[in-house]
Amino acid sequence: MDYKIPLTKSIEYDCSTHINILLAGSRGMGKSWFGMYLILKLAQLEPSTQIHAIDYKQSDISRLHEILPEERVAITKEQIFSLLENFVSLMKKRADFVNDSTSFGSTANDLGMPLFYLIYDEFGAFTQTLTSKEKKYHDDLISQIVLLGRQYNFGLLAIMQQASVGNSGLNSSIKEQFGLIAHMGSASSAAYRQTFGESIEVPNLKLERGHGFLWLQGLTTNGNVYPFASPNLSKIDLWETFKKSFYYQNTIDYLTLIEDKT
Repeated sequence: MDYKIPLTKSIEYDCSTHINILLAGSRGMGKSWFGMYLILKLAQLEPSTQIHAIDYKQSDISRLHEILPEERVAITKEQIFSLLENFVSLMKKRADFVNDSTSFGSTANDLGMPLFYLIYDEFGAFTQTLTSKEKKYHDDLISQIVLLGRQYNFGLLAIMQQASVGNSGLNSSIKEQFGLIAHMGSASSAAYRQTFGESIEVPNLKLERGHGFLWLQGLTTNGNVYPFASPNLSKIDLWETFKKSFYYQNTIDYLTLIEDKT
């Protein structure tokens, strides 16, 4: 299976190798559109990525409930915790399958197994509503996904306005696990440092809506980020394209599906 999706004409993103994604940027800078592009390309992989989504603020991502299987989209606190628990449970079931049914040291990538992705829109909007006990449990579930999921093709796409550890609700151990980081639109140097880290150099460029900087593990090893333009989705009927691309959403069939290499 080819897990690569294009980010620009010259840069491809290997979803399975660097599976966790952080997407930041101020409102109106094209963050949601680039997120939609990533989700669409994930769904169009063959076999299709199995999408789960959290959207506490009930923005565009929440509309995916119209085309995804039941209980794949969460908007309330109860639904969100239930979805997180189920997502972790599915990851553990795949882990058991891989460990029990295949040769020692095999990964889901080796076996060509479909990706499972959790799309988490406006991460900080939900975490700010939690009690200390709820936040601890929430972080534990997210940590399991980002720390253990890579081996089993389970990943997180976190979308937020501010990516600082304090304001976003991300703890430092979670933030360290993102293999692709993008920030859409112009921002202050402090905001860029919050997104990419203190050691990353960001060019002094004024960006328009739909443009941003990206850091990709293994590509930007020199400590720099790359300016890029988000792919233009205005020329397609996005909702109809989503409907067609999300046709193959089946947890039972895809959880233990292995690529036929004969």
